[in-house]
Amino acid sequence: MNDAPDYTTSTPKTAEAREDIQLVCVTGRSGAGHSTALRFLEDAGFSSVDNVPLALVDQLTSLVIETEQRKLAIGIDLRTSGFDADGVKRLAENLRSRFKKTCCLVYVTATDDELIARYKTTRRRHPLMGRYDRLEQAIAADAHHTQIAPIADLVIDTTRLSPQAFCAELQARLELQLQTSPVLSIFSFAYKHGLPQAGDIIFDMRFLDNPHWQAELRRLTGCDSEVEAFIHKDEAFMPFMQDVTRQLELSLPLYFNQGRFQVSVGFGCSGGRHRSVAAARWLHGWAEKAGLNTTLSHRELR
Repeated sequence: MNDAPDYTTSTPKTAEAREDIQLVCVTGRSGAGHSTALRFLEDAGFSSVDNVPLALVDQLTSLVIETEQRKLAIGIDLRTSGFDADGVKRLAENLRSRFKKTCCLVYVTATDDELIARYKTTRRRHPLMGRYDRLEQAIAADAHHTQIAPIADLVIDTTRLSPQAFCAELQARLELQLQTSPVLSIFSFAYKHGLPQAGDIIFDMRFLDNPHWQAELRRLTGCDSEVEAFIHKDEAFMPFMQDVTRQLELSLPLYFNQGRFQVSVGFGCSGGRHRSVAAARWLHGWAEKAGLNTTLSHRELR
């Protein structure tokens, strides 16, 4: 069996690295990526709250950071009660006086053309569409909030950045150390009950000899040693499973580098009781030996 690669990652600090960030406020033009930033920060260990009224930020930071000793990421934008340039400036001054260098205001922006393309692609409604008839007008009206950018600690233009590249930029600029391994969620299922919606990678095990046609094995499942031995004896089983592990050794680090912290792998067979269960159990054993965070479930054995 091949040894799995090390899936943990760490960004080393330099001698002049900033103090560990405890509070990140993300703001900017609607559609520029502040929701993506909040999702990434949540995966990085921050408690994430979006669209909290400015008047409640003091109470929230006191509770989460000072009382509960947790890191906090706050999203504020056009939808936020009390949001305007002056309000954000006062907020920034207040938070900096309390949290010093452990506080960071991040401003995300993008060009008008890029924002128009994103809204048309996602078909989301711009927060200012109630005031304007056309999307282009709403996006242009949002531009006056760029007066917030000069007071931000970080300004990131996401125009030419993919979500993954944006998250990588945010991690580097905030000097966040991520020491997390992805969760490999392994499950089995029956094709006769339909494909699972949550599976990232699916393997069809119906090419193996079917224990269902062995009278003494039919009532058992892939969790039983007799069925497991029958399936493992199939000459196609082990070469196939070794190919599966080689594929995962290649793909899991790539998923992780793109900010995917959970990957689900499913094995299917006709009834979801024998071949798929045995394959899922075998891969789960491999994942545990490889040091991965892993879960195992069998949809048809509940």
